[in-house]
Amino acid sequence: MIKKFFVTLLAATTLFSCSSDDDNNNELSVEQRKALDDEAIEEYLNDHYFSPINGKVLKFDTIAGNEDDANIKLSELTVKDPAGYYYAMRPGVEANGDQVIEADSSKILISYQAKVFEATNDLDTYAKKYGYVSTYTSSIDSGDGSAQTDPSFYKAFISPDMIANGVKREHIELKNFTEALKKFKSTGTNGRDLYNFQGIIILPSQLAYARNRMYTGTAITENHAYRNTSFIFNFELHKVTPR
Repeated sequence: MIKKFFVTLLAATTLFSCSSDDDNNNELSVEQRKALDDEAIEEYLNDHYFSPINGKVLKFDTIAGNEDDANIKLSELTVKDPAGYYYAMRPGVEANGDQVIEADSSKILISYQAKVFEATNDLDTYAKKYGYVSTYTSSIDSGDGSAQTDPSFYKAFISPDMIANGVKREHIELKNFTEALKKFKSTGTNGRDLYNFQGIIILPSQLAYARNRMYTGTAITENHAYRNTSFIFNFELHKVTPR
């Protein structure tokens, strides 16, 4: 299954290749990238809200007076943790179950949709600093709203062949996703019904894969497609159980 995941990851690499090549030739410093990511995330939070029907993150319509104007901006619900990640809990969702302790000790059942973007200062091309927001998905980490146990960015299971090639969990997992997920309680639902997303987690690029070494399915490299990419997870944590 991990192998299938990286087939899709390599396809996604193609989508990001042009911007990544440009960034590597003219790359912002880490501090400049952090500042730009935060600016882009603030814009994103002001432009989006939780659907009152299923909790999916939606963008406000640009037409004044439309029904969605009555919804609360994500920026009014979101907390920026001192570690640098952002999270927001959707009001009115009942979630009183167990919480994640660590990926090694907590097995999770989660429904989610994941988005990615690369913050940009090119406002001649893009209307917002968060630029183009695309869907992050793969055959192992479906991200289509269906329930999944232990997505690989939460807990990666490394094969003997991968170990022999020096691949470690840190080359696949998003540690800061797990840290942010600890803020949420599980809903106690079975994951078989239509999702009812309870919140979002946003990882600025420096808290995602950033300029760390990442396993792309063929090699471990720091020059990967996601080095300047921020992640948005919209999700429902159904269950947390001991391993």
